[in-house]
Amino acid sequence: MLYLALIITHFFITNAVEIIPREILFQDPKYSSVSLSPDGKQVGYVAPDENGVRNVFTRCSSCSYSRQVTFETELSVLNYVWTAVPDVILFMQDNHGDENTKIFKKNITSAAIAANKTARTTVCDKPMVKGAIFVNNLISETVLIGMNDENPALHNIYAFDCRTDKLTLVLRNQRFPMFFFDNDMNIRLASEEGPDGEMIYYRPRNPGPVKSTDPSEWAEYLRIDHDDKALTVPLTFDKSNNFVYCIMGEGSDLGNLVVFPFEDPAQKEILYTAQKSQIGNVLIHPVDKTLLAITEVYHKPEIFVANDTFMEDMQYLVNMKPTGSLNIISMSLDMSTWLVAFVSADEPNDIYLYRRWNKKAELFMSTRPELKKYTLNKQVGFDFPARDDMTIQAYLSLPPQAPLLKSSQVPDSDRPYANLGMIPAVPQKMIVLVHGGPKARDHYGFSPMNAWLTNRGYAVLQVNFRGSTGFGKRLTNAGNGEWGRKMHFDILDAVEFAVSKGIANRTEVAVMGGSYGGYETLVALTFTPQTFACGVDIVGPSNLISLVQAIPPYWLGFRKDLIKMVGADIDTEEGRQSLQSRSPLFFADRVSRPIMIIQGANDPRVKQAESDQFVSALEKKNIPVTYLLYPDEGHGVRKPQNSMEQHGHIETFLQQCLGGEAQPFQPGQYNSTAIIKKVGIEGPAIARSQHLTAQMPRGPVAPSIFYRPPVRAQRVMYPPNQDVMNRIFPVQG
Repeated sequence: MLYLALIITHFFITNAVEIIPREILFQDPKYSSVSLSPDGKQVGYVAPDENGVRNVFTRCSSCSYSRQVTFETELSVLNYVWTAVPDVILFMQDNHGDENTKIFKKNITSAAIAANKTARTTVCDKPMVKGAIFVNNLISETVLIGMNDENPALHNIYAFDCRTDKLTLVLRNQRFPMFFFDNDMNIRLASEEGPDGEMIYYRPRNPGPVKSTDPSEWAEYLRIDHDDKALTVPLTFDKSNNFVYCIMGEGSDLGNLVVFPFEDPAQKEILYTAQKSQIGNVLIHPVDKTLLAITEVYHKPEIFVANDTFMEDMQYLVNMKPTGSLNIISMSLDMSTWLVAFVSADEPNDIYLYRRWNKKAELFMSTRPELKKYTLNKQVGFDFPARDDMTIQAYLSLPPQAPLLKSSQVPDSDRPYANLGMIPAVPQKMIVLVHGGPKARDHYGFSPMNAWLTNRGYAVLQVNFRGSTGFGKRLTNAGNGEWGRKMHFDILDAVEFAVSKGIANRTEVAVMGGSYGGYETLVALTFTPQTFACGVDIVGPSNLISLVQAIPPYWLGFRKDLIKMVGADIDTEEGRQSLQSRSPLFFADRVSRPIMIIQGANDPRVKQAESDQFVSALEKKNIPVTYLLYPDEGHGVRKPQNSMEQHGHIETFLQQCLGGEAQPFQPGQYNSTAIIKKVGIEGPAIARSQHLTAQMPRGPVAPSIFYRPPVRAQRVMYPPNQDVMNRIFPVQG
């Protein structure tokens, strides 16, 4: 019997799939930032040119003709927008990840490109200035631009005429970090933090254009408590500019979509009440400004449609690919032409062109066609209770080659998970992949990172721990002050769940993440040093004191929110002690498992010093560490040659630590800019050579699971408040 078990186990372990090359997974996709021109005649996208620099291309929407329209030779294009002027776009760049965004105008007519293909008009390109497009309604030829060109913490507002190139100061800003505009691009609201972290909205006291932020010109309009402000978002005005669409968190954990007259926000009417998760997206008609649909995303998206005619289109598209999650990428202004995709974990996005007049969608482009021949991972959403009984949502991705147990082969309590395809025949090596933010969330869908890790034989666990967004303000606010505490416990409880269900082998679990996820990696390896076999920290802060001290100036308008989130301020000794007690830097000597640290030298959010000081602390104790520093990257690694190098180092590190698959790799083979520093003699192979055993920290862990079945296929339905919608907004065709 034992012999048979060994044979079966050997079969399960060696039933491998073909290795997907890093060159396929981490090169720039063939199509990204895809969007329709306002008239629907062209499709724009960003792609690498023949020299590997990301530029803007366009393709005819009714034919297959494509052409390159920007010709940048050094700095890649980050993104672009169409404008109301035909064949004029604005595109953005920064300096190797420093996030000081430059904005340029480009005439993309064939004649202009033939005359001088590299010609462009500068809108914003001042040293140390961050540009931002505030308003671009695709109707006016003027676009409103923000530039922090006088005060690095605040953006002045300029009007840029896309036809004449004239740049005009609209408002000199000495006060507000945020503004809200109506459909005619008038400033209607501004906001700033109050003394207790609440958000205070102001309106101009007098009609007509407002030129200054002097308090005498503004009157308080609305005050939102701190606990509600993350869930309160003014969206847009109706066509008359007299009514406001807004998501509001007051009196609701998940939020309501409301509409109210601008002159009296107390007279709000609820259009939609969130059912299972926060409202993920609100689709508004681009011209009529009527409400079309609302999306919620718990495990997968669900669409609630507010328009009878629109329902026909949505139902056609969902029926076309019922196992995928419909995503409307872009629409022409007249809504006759759409770009849509169907989100799935086990295949990259295919983009379809939908002609509304004949209710027909055709495949238009595949973002990563070279991946179609490979078997990719599934991704399953599930819930589990943390040790204090708070419900936590998470995703599990198993290696596609891992055989699964049927519900008849597991205990009754595990059958729901077996039915979801979550229980492998043998426990897996597992990576806990921690998202950044932390006010963000993991989503369902294709991910090069998940495809890569599962292809290499690792299960991937992604946890929407407390402090994450998308699941209600209770979960988000529960993370306030819990960095290094309950937020970390949620990760530990997720690991315990995976081990208890036979998903993961306790001694073969690694932790990895970027930004906040990098911080959590450092917390895991210092505060619970015997739990994880190894860890990879990507641009994670090691010292909460220096993190708060060094925030980018344009974050100063939200500083109170940051202080509330991390749980203490640096202005008091008590606050500094609290931050120090949760800063991995001061516990670096506890690290006993292999660690890799990755940093961009131009990172404006988590400065290079955060990684330097942690590596230095390890070096002083002769604790092994591999440190990759990229001098031409910022908050994360963006350039393909650097990304492929980074992932080559990581998968070699993980193979030495956990024993998964790895594509052969030699440092420097991609001609990246990485500066590599290794401390310690044995390096990362030390983990397996010492036969380490994992230990979970003492205390209560999750003994059982609260089960909620996922949305197996996307549903399209009318919202519960349809009668209110029909009364306020007549159905539009």
